[in-house]
Amino acid sequence: MASTSLTFRCPDEVLEAIDNLGKERYPAANTKHGCDRSKTLIDIMRAGIEALNDGSVVLPAPAEARQQSSDVRQSLSDSSLEARITEIVQRQTEPLFAEKFAVIEERLEKLSA
Repeated sequence: MASTSLTFRCPDEVLEAIDNLGKERYPAANTKHGCDRSKTLIDIMRAGIEALNDGSVVLPAPAEARQQSSDVRQSLSDSSLEARITEIVQRQTEPLFAEKFAVIEERLEKLSA
């Protein structure tokens, strides 16, 4: 497939939304924004073209590579989901542990006094 570079101005909030979607769909640890923006933007543009036309424009789906990247995305998404769940659980339980630890310390101080 031939490709052409495209440059345009993008509002910060739109770019942030693109990056957030890209981190879920095409994570990339070797970029400063954490995703493959080109793949993300191509998906967004394809979906937009299909949604905004009267059916006269039909874009062919990328061939086999699409399925492979979908499998990779799913496995990355699963590991990302696990990491997010772990982070949420830790964030919710840390204050409880700190509170319980403070109570235990207080009781120990009273016993040793």
